[in-house]
Amino acid sequence: MDVPMRESRDKTLKSPTHSMSGSRLRERLTERVQRVRLASRVILVGLLISCAGLLWLSQTSTLVSLGYEMQTIDKNVVLLNRQAEMLQSQVAAFENLKRVEEEAKSKLGMVQATKFIYVKVPQVEAPPEQGLANPKLYPVNAWWRELTEMLPQPWQNSVPTQH
Repeated sequence: MDVPMRESRDKTLKSPTHSMSGSRLRERLTERVQRVRLASRVILVGLLISCAGLLWLSQTSTLVSLGYEMQTIDKNVVLLNRQAEMLQSQVAAFENLKRVEEEAKSKLGMVQATKFIYVKVPQVEAPPEQGLANPKLYPVNAWWRELTEMLPQPWQNSVPTQH
């Protein structure tokens, strides 16, 4: 392919491309095109390597940060397990019957029962018109008040009222 050329206006100053033959000019142009192609390929390869490096760096930093998070989560799990064990031991201590008895005696003023009062509660069948779900249940009425009146003084005012 021939490249059209213009002649320069100043005939005394000729450019080096004008003085060359067509084949020499073609060789120089193909050489320049090859250099441009080589440069563009080098730039493209450089960009690809840079992108791959950025991707690797991003993944590595993500893995490192996730590793730190896992370490803190593992530490928190160990700490929470220790706290759970401590709480379980405290619950076991609070559920100890001797401790409950001591607390009842010291804080609530309870004493061990020495006297027992037996009260006979009459077995009364509920009339069918009341419509109770369980006919063996006894409705709250006067017998409960009589029972609470037999209790010591602090308990006498705690009689449930009928609704």
